[in-house]
Amino acid sequence: MGTNLRTRVPPLKSAVRNAREVEGPRRGSRIREALGWRRSGDRAQGPMKYSTPMSVDSHAAALPSFVNHRRPRTVLVLGGGGMRGMAHVGVLRAMETLGLSYDAIIGTSIGSLVGAMAAGGYSVERMEKIIGGLHREDYFRLNVIKFLLKGIRAPSLYRGDLFRQRLAEILPDTQFANMRVPFYCNAVRLENGASVFWGTPGFDKIPLVDAVYSSCALPAIFEPYERDGWHYMDGGIVDPVPLRFAKSLRPELVIAVDLSIKSTYKTPNYKSRVASTMFRAFEIAEEVIVEQSLHMHMDYNTALIQPKVGHLARFDFDDVADIVQRGYDEAIRVLSSHASTRDWVVPSDVAGLACPVTPRDFVSVRIDPEACIGCGMCEAVCETEAFSARGEKATVRKLSNYECSRDHACARNCPTGAIRLGNL
Repeated sequence: MGTNLRTRVPPLKSAVRNAREVEGPRRGSRIREALGWRRSGDRAQGPMKYSTPMSVDSHAAALPSFVNHRRPRTVLVLGGGGMRGMAHVGVLRAMETLGLSYDAIIGTSIGSLVGAMAAGGYSVERMEKIIGGLHREDYFRLNVIKFLLKGIRAPSLYRGDLFRQRLAEILPDTQFANMRVPFYCNAVRLENGASVFWGTPGFDKIPLVDAVYSSCALPAIFEPYERDGWHYMDGGIVDPVPLRFAKSLRPELVIAVDLSIKSTYKTPNYKSRVASTMFRAFEIAEEVIVEQSLHMHMDYNTALIQPKVGHLARFDFDDVADIVQRGYDEAIRVLSSHASTRDWVVPSDVAGLACPVTPRDFVSVRIDPEACIGCGMCEAVCETEAFSARGEKATVRKLSNYECSRDHACARNCPTGAIRLGNL
């Protein structure tokens, strides 16, 4: 489905040279030069094929975005979230239904697994068949022997070798350079906390299965991935929805899928157990990191999809088909109504989709005055100044907040649940 970024466009050399002299060297230029965008990318011309790469800056100088109604250069970002990440497959199916395509994929944790399959050329039908056959016991088997021998010095709760073996069975047998579209996934170095994006120059010679394993290796759950003296763990520890990296590729459109738990929706039942406490602590930290990322990097060119799957446990294998459907439903609703994507949707009959759609350009904000205690947390955490907490009760300054980053921070931090958000 996805389109490719590697077809040459004859550059306007003088324009490119002048643009670079004015703008100077740019961060991530090696990545963008490896990406290369093609001139003729509208839907009617079908999928692109690999060819000689060119720089994004050259393409921007050679062909303004308004010429020939060229579809926007699109990066798809698939966030982390354990088995909730099966919703990514539903998102891919929705994009296919609506005629939307992508030029590169960035995945984190479970998003790296689904992203690798999509970038490697798997059809949505094939991915649905693969995930439909997943069973918890095939991927999570306790490290009994190591616990007996080493006790608390054991490297992980579950066997990482078994998990990697299962990944090798379902992932494409290919290299980063041979992916159907450019693919990147992140991991974090335990020694210094640095983020690494596999697939970027200098980090693209790693086997695909090892890259995905390192991106999925939750702390204490699976052993870290070791390479060249460094140990790598789940990239979601520091960047669950890597919008910052996506923006460094200079796309014209970002479609991002956020699976972090939102208190605005139903949340999972908490159980007072060691594993449950550890997972829940990780999820709280993940949610705060996502909030900050959305504050900094959300804009009108980012279509954010937040499937309502937060009530599911991180390793809930019980109803994969329902998770996929939830991802599909939310993606259809967002992509058919968001200002950056709705004009690119191919007309088609979609069950449950009304016409005209309700624009999702704003979030409605309300406060229940009976529940509000005037603590001021809403004003403290809202980056778009939608609240005022100067009196005994907080008031809403922006009933229809067009600047909202959809991070749900105000609702999560309201101690009495007085805040209601709509049009999400």
